[in-house]
Amino acid sequence: MVISRLKKWGLCTGLLVFFVATTAAAKTVTINNATVMEVKSYILANRELRHPNSTVSLIPNHGSAFQMGSSSYEMIVFKSTKKLRVGLFGEASVKTNRDTYFSISTPLNREGVEVSYFESTELYNPNKGKFDDQITSTDESEKIILNKIKLHFDGGYTNGYTLSREKGKKGYPIEKINPHSPAEKAGLKIGDVVVKINGQKVNFKKDINTFNISNNIGKKETETVTIITDSGLEKDIVIETAFWNPQTGMFE
Repeated sequence: MVISRLKKWGLCTGLLVFFVATTAAAKTVTINNATVMEVKSYILANRELRHPNSTVSLIPNHGSAFQMGSSSYEMIVFKSTKKLRVGLFGEASVKTNRDTYFSISTPLNREGVEVSYFESTELYNPNKGKFDDQITSTDESEKIILNKIKLHFDGGYTNGYTLSREKGKKGYPIEKINPHSPAEKAGLKIGDVVVKINGQKVNFKKDINTFNISNNIGKKETETVTIITDSGLEKDIVIETAFWNPQTGMFE
């Protein structure tokens, strides 16, 4: 039993050190209308924030919050695996570990809850001649995930449509449009196939579990959505984002 506890302590400490060493590079968002436990519960319940078939590891505080400048500190790790082809010609397939990290903390002498996120995958390092953990999330993918959390609690400017993660023959179909949203007012419909946003081709990145494009939820902006019409031609639809209020569930 003592050995088991020591091993568990070592694992938790190692993950915490790894997160602290990389969190400076990770994106962070401040949530104003939620507690640490409310944000933690939302992250645990929302499967869109992590890879399918992942398991959960909850990392206890271990009394390190004050040293990290926080009055409270929670850490969640979603662990999953992925297949990786290795060799000069990809002749071998190996399973590698993939971890999604969330840090939730209350900063000392400041209001709000800070949430950080990044993803790490075991990849082959040719300089070391072995597999080691490398950051695989991008600035954009981290922004998209954190925006989802921010929108849920604080609201923000958005367009009000959701794309399917399954790509069709020509693009990604719209699977949901919120009532009275900018998307509905602009004439978008469920089933419309989106190929570009603001001239950039839309692509769902399975490795990082997010789309490659997001809007700025902090301010109103204009977005040009390119869809494929029934005749196969591209058509641009201009949308002006509006503030979505999570307290009322309405666009303002």
